[in-house]
Amino acid sequence: MKITKLETILVGAPTPGCGLLSNRNYFYILLHTDEGVTGLGEATLESHDESLLGVLRDLEELILGQDPRQVGRLLQILIRQRFWKGGVVKASAISGVELACWDLIGKAAGKPVYELLGGAVRNRIRVYANGWTGGATDPAEIREKAAAALSRGYTAFKFSLAIPTWPVSDREAVRRIREAAETIREAVGPDTPLLFDGHGRYDSRLAIEIGHALEDLHLMLFEEPVQPEDEEGMALVAEKVNIPIAAGERLTRLQEFRRLFEKRAVCIAQPDLAHCHGFNEGLKIAHLAEAFDCFVAPHCPMSPVITAISLHLDAVAPNFLIQERLFLDDWRNEIITEPLALREGYLTLPEKPGWGVELNMDMVRNHPRITAGTPRLFRPDGAVCDW
Repeated sequence: MKITKLETILVGAPTPGCGLLSNRNYFYILLHTDEGVTGLGEATLESHDESLLGVLRDLEELILGQDPRQVGRLLQILIRQRFWKGGVVKASAISGVELACWDLIGKAAGKPVYELLGGAVRNRIRVYANGWTGGATDPAEIREKAAAALSRGYTAFKFSLAIPTWPVSDREAVRRIREAAETIREAVGPDTPLLFDGHGRYDSRLAIEIGHALEDLHLMLFEEPVQPEDEEGMALVAEKVNIPIAAGERLTRLQEFRRLFEKRAVCIAQPDLAHCHGFNEGLKIAHLAEAFDCFVAPHCPMSPVITAISLHLDAVAPNFLIQERLFLDDWRNEIITEPLALREGYLTLPEKPGWGVELNMDMVRNHPRITAGTPRLFRPDGAVCDW
């Protein structure tokens, strides 16, 4: 089997939040082969579509003619045979190609990817909802949105509060975060897993204050309390706060995770398979976490394609904790031909070969790429309009 063509597909998927719609596109990669089989990967990296396309144009000559079943060899070629490492942009482009190769491997074998890796440890995957608040800060609106998410079958929730903060100590920010957390805890119940995402907004001192303010609400994790490269700061938060610390969505290599584990800065790794050089690197990260008695909870705030791909990692990692899933209450669920069905907080494993999902080309055609410089407004009635 040889790769004969690399095709990129961008789908306009603006995401509501704080009254605006982001200019987000889902970025898919299709690898076509001489045997008529096509592999699907995702490399969505918000606002960096042109950069991804440029990297793929540069790497294309290294990809065409390769056997996708030799995915480890191809990965090393793509990483090493260009001088510049490229950071998260190159890592995402390579991830999309690597993921498409695994899809081809599964399809060639006639098996789901997880069956090629020793079989599933579990037959259903627990997920938590992200993005369900839509940026809401008003308690009544939060309760309304929580009720809607609960009615959709979610039984675990992550929240964040994107408010300006003053470094070192900001009593108002701590109070507002605490109030939002209390409202959510009351709305979803005392035993429902609740996760808080700091998005790396805080320095270690403020993160510790916020962590202390949330401890009695029994959170499952505190994600990115500080920037991920501040390993000492994150380790200090982990030492001082009685909430499990998680990070990894912005890391792209195994070595970066190793440093966090060695410093005991995290106990939950969050690799994003669309950014961390793909599935095999994500699996290595899960195994490394296991060696440190830590857990893996893949990051996944993008399309149902990368969610379905992540389920294969969740299925085979013994130390899997919980899977992120963007709260989608619209057409985006149908970007794949068989939408993922949530039941009592769990997703079932795909059973078809490869990743078990395919793009719904009608949906692709109906939602063309959003180009830069086309800001869009999210009206209160849910409609979209130009500025």
